[in-house]
Amino acid sequence: MAADFSPSGKPSIVRVRAGLLLLLALILFCVSAGRFVGVQMGLGWAWGMVGALIVAVLVGFGLSRLSRKIYFIISAVITLLTTYLAYDFLRGALEWSSTLSLLFALVPFAILAAAFWDFRRLKLEVSGWLNSP
Repeated sequence: MAADFSPSGKPSIVRVRAGLLLLLALILFCVSAGRFVGVQMGLGWAWGMVGALIVAVLVGFGLSRLSRKIYFIISAVITLLTTYLAYDFLRGALEWSSTLSLLFALVPFAILAAAFWDFRRLKLEVSGWLNSP
């Protein structure tokens, strides 16, 4: 565990984090969006990846401009919507009991809440690292 800390005693930016799940999801979104645009316009993989890079830059720019309050509102809405959809699927499609459905719907709630919380911290650490002299 000592390898996760820098000489100053602060945790290193290079460690396993829940926010990396959200970062991976954003990368997959950018690649799929770029590929979608490439296919729709009859372009190849290279242009699709250029489109993915453009989407990634736009997403990064948008995320860097979000205020703390707006970020938490968006993350709360996504987390609660995902939790409800998991509950609804378990209750309706699988016909599980209400209690069991609610219990299992708390799993995506916990994962998404941790991922959004840690992604916010990861974003602040990366921007602090980039802005350091």
